[in-house]
Amino acid sequence: MTTVVLPEAPRRELPKPAKGGVFVLFWLVAIALWIIAPHFTDARWGAFVVDTGIVLASVGFAALNITWSKPFRNTLIAGAVAILLFLWADLNEVTVVVYFLRAFVPFTALLSAVYATVGKVKVWY
Repeated sequence: MTTVVLPEAPRRELPKPAKGGVFVLFWLVAIALWIIAPHFTDARWGAFVVDTGIVLASVGFAALNITWSKPFRNTLIAGAVAILLFLWADLNEVTVVVYFLRAFVPFTALLSAVYATVGKVKVWY
């Protein structure tokens, strides 16, 4: 039996200055959000601003380890979905979702670094 394998479409690699720029920009915005968050009079909006900073810092950290443009786009989309979930959960005071996302979002960013490191290590060769 013959298997036909179609070649993958060529991907566009992210340049290192772009990855570093995204890291610095997202971390600067996250730090600015963390600085202004205590000045909100409504605690729910303050929590949302802090959680948005968590998402931006996590996406910035993950951007350093992403090589191709498609996974980077997917990371940005996942970050936008996380911000929308934080908006819904913070304003409706759904504490379980808030604390789950506060743990899950940075964990997935950390996994990107772990998988990038493991992918470069030749264990079985």
